[in-house]
Amino acid sequence: TRPRQVERPKPPTQEQIRRQPGRKAWVPNQHGAWSMLVLPPIVGWVVGGFSWVNLLFLPAWWGGYLTYWSWSQWLRTRSARKRALIMLPLLVYTGWTASLALITLLVAPYLIQWAVPLLPLFAIALHQVWRGHERSLISGLSTTTAASLMAAVTYSLAVRGDGGFLGLGTPSAPLPGASPNGALTGWSWMWLVTALTAAYFCGTVPYVKTMIRERFNTVLLVATTAAHVLVAGASFWLASNGEVSWTVAVVWVALVVRTVVMPLRQWHLARVTHRPMRPKVVGLTELVFCVLVTVSLAL
Repeated sequence: TRPRQVERPKPPTQEQIRRQPGRKAWVPNQHGAWSMLVLPPIVGWVVGGFSWVNLLFLPAWWGGYLTYWSWSQWLRTRSARKRALIMLPLLVYTGWTASLALITLLVAPYLIQWAVPLLPLFAIALHQVWRGHERSLISGLSTTTAASLMAAVTYSLAVRGDGGFLGLGTPSAPLPGASPNGALTGWSWMWLVTALTAAYFCGTVPYVKTMIRERFNTVLLVATTAAHVLVAGASFWLASNGEVSWTVAVVWVALVVRTVVMPLRQWHLARVTHRPMRPKVVGLTELVFCVLVTVSLAL
């Protein structure tokens, strides 16, 4: 007789994973968020240089994201039993973040000023979670804006807080970083770089929605394309004045093309073959653009 074959257990489906709030609270399933957590700080290092305080600040920042994720899962969960599964990661991540944040502030107390723009953004995101709208457009824009501001925060670490409140004052000495034509230096250049970083990451929020959750939403596609065209036009104007490199303008043209072509292709696949591109493919494609944007701002 033939030996009986032992069936291997099938891997859990996405729906089964979603029903395990404890596991989900430990490991966020928004994989695209990690590029937003990593690349903006790198932009700040490229312009201002690396500070050893980043060895404290970055783990605190990443812990802050994990804490936000755990709290968001706790807020949206109504079952007492499921909430109990979330408590351990919530407490671990909250303690980790609070401890590192306190140490970082003791070492670099000038960082407290960044609570002014960041706290309202976090409050908006948490309010959206509490209302059950954690995937809303306003929630995505608030979190991506906060993540993009990390470019300015790491630059602030590099210059040791010089430049006044949020870099809007007069520095005591020349600060690193300058536009290609030298017209913008220090914080003036850094804020332009931060704005372009935020424009890219905030633009990914409605773009990804047109690819996955808001397929066939023509109004959103037109609005998203219009926003990308405006930034592309501004980048061409800045490049013509020598305030950014032409690479920035070229990358933004590519972003405009991607914003139109990718959703239309996705919609065609969904209608005709009923096999649209998987979120993983969309994420990997966007990772390439993340690198391109970062490199263009570094040139």
